[in-house]
Amino acid sequence: MFIPEDKISEILNASDIVDIVSESVILKKSGQNFFGLCPFHSEKTPSFSVNPAKQIFHCFGCSAGGNSISYVMKYHGLSFPEAVKMLARRYNIVLEIGHLDPVKKRHLALKESLFRLNKKVMGFYENLLRQDRYGYHARQYLEKRNITQTTIDEFHLGYAMDQWEGVVGFLKNGKIGRQAALNSGLILPRKNQNGFYDRFRNRLMFPIFDINMQVAGFGGRVMDDSMPKYMNSPETPVYSKTRILYGLHAAKQHCRKTGTVHIVEGYFDFLSLFQNGIKNTVATLGTALTAEHVRVLKGYAPSMVLVFDSDAAGINAARRSIKTFMNEGVDTRILVLPRGEDPDTYVVNHGPDAFLGLVDQAKSVMQFLLQVSMDTHGLSVEGRIRILDDMKPFLAGIQDSALRSLHIRELAETLSIDEKAVLEKVKEQVTHGVSENGLAPDQQVDDQALTSDPREKQLLSLMLHCPDIISTVQQSEVLDCFYSQQLCHIGKIIAKADTGQKGFVNHVMAKMEKEGDKELVASLAMADELDGKTDLHNAAISIINRIIRIKKKKENILTAKIIRAEKGCDADVMELLKLKQQEIRQLHDSQ
Repeated sequence: MFIPEDKISEILNASDIVDIVSESVILKKSGQNFFGLCPFHSEKTPSFSVNPAKQIFHCFGCSAGGNSISYVMKYHGLSFPEAVKMLARRYNIVLEIGHLDPVKKRHLALKESLFRLNKKVMGFYENLLRQDRYGYHARQYLEKRNITQTTIDEFHLGYAMDQWEGVVGFLKNGKIGRQAALNSGLILPRKNQNGFYDRFRNRLMFPIFDINMQVAGFGGRVMDDSMPKYMNSPETPVYSKTRILYGLHAAKQHCRKTGTVHIVEGYFDFLSLFQNGIKNTVATLGTALTAEHVRVLKGYAPSMVLVFDSDAAGINAARRSIKTFMNEGVDTRILVLPRGEDPDTYVVNHGPDAFLGLVDQAKSVMQFLLQVSMDTHGLSVEGRIRILDDMKPFLAGIQDSALRSLHIRELAETLSIDEKAVLEKVKEQVTHGVSENGLAPDQQVDDQALTSDPREKQLLSLMLHCPDIISTVQQSEVLDCFYSQQLCHIGKIIAKADTGQKGFVNHVMAKMEKEGDKELVASLAMADELDGKTDLHNAAISIINRIIRIKKKKENILTAKIIRAEKGCDADVMELLKLKQQEIRQLHDSQ
């Protein structure tokens, strides 16, 4: 580790994991812990727990877990040093960074250089918009679109001049390295390899901020009928279109306050709604909504409204997005605006109250899908059969059996089809979604769980809850009797940790190299089956003796089987048994 351990401890001691997680997950207190919907997998019932006393989090659904640093890494997609640096800035802790791994050093330097470069280019574009020589017609266009100066300033709108080497020259004058400029995606090499040219030319420029208020990329829009109408930065080490949403940096607190987020498609749709007071709004960046987008938004609002145009493209976009929202278990409604309107024109022509009135009438997912299917196929006999075929995959995707039953009944009544017939169709669809071994994806068995004894986890949990028993564990050498190599490895790290450290669990996690090990430690530290047990020392001794007895018994049984196989001259069975015994011995030796 190139960051001193004492600095990591200082950061973990200074940070408050409840505050950190609360910025992206809506938490509610229940007993000693806080619970919310996990930002790392889809769920409807909160299984994501934060323990303020131990300063750790754990999801009982997907097993994600760790401390403040782990959370920042996983949520923001950062490396360990990047997460440490972010938290150090937050808590005003000065880092004394030692020798960096060359690969990590290059990666960190690249990301930081891109953020600096993007910020400079944002200022360049802003300055061009202010100048009559370059930005006059762009300002006229913004005025025509009813975008105020306050909005222009708040979102740092700019203008890319109608020249091939505007940004190229700016970066050259600023002595920005060629590779950094290329990595930003703002310039491209000419086909003949003779120089470079600007990606964005004669366009209104929209800086795209990440959740930490850093300029991750840019979007450009033409002001005439040229194509493509919109153009965004390519994927870079700091810009990911599958995760970033336009305007979320400004909208997140408003989403939290209202409990709802409106999701629109374009930059102007977002800006018009935002400046008309509907600030709990975000916009997609010209791509389909992803599960990552939805999980990010779940941290700010439990309810989402998809706002689409009434044309075929808008309807199809809404339909494509629905499965993602259903998979993530989000309360979602669909608002299809009146024909010929988009969010921008509607709020300008009719006002924010009228728009919010339409939001109140937005359809549920099933209502929307049924209406679209009925409009497409009609209600003839053939049409109703096609409607049922359209609806069955969505009905099958509903995890709540009671809710699915209600929707099946409603569909049967609407189409005048026997409810049993609808149920049979949905069952067929569900069957198709079952894996070859007869188990649904969430029922697959983890091989690691099969190779360990539950008592092994119980003992590690006791060690984390009561470090005083660690000396007893070491004297018994019980860790060498573990069947799980992972649990044995974790147990030996716990045994070597300084029990006098403040925040013992966090201290143990800091010594883990693998994220999977950190997640398991968080899970073990969160275990509540030990609550109420007063004599943890005797409980530990009982578990230790049991693990050792079982290990010896299994080895004795295996030896007896080998002897019987030898007497019966069953060479194949004998060979398999000896291999198993050898495997067990190697397990001991490797520890």
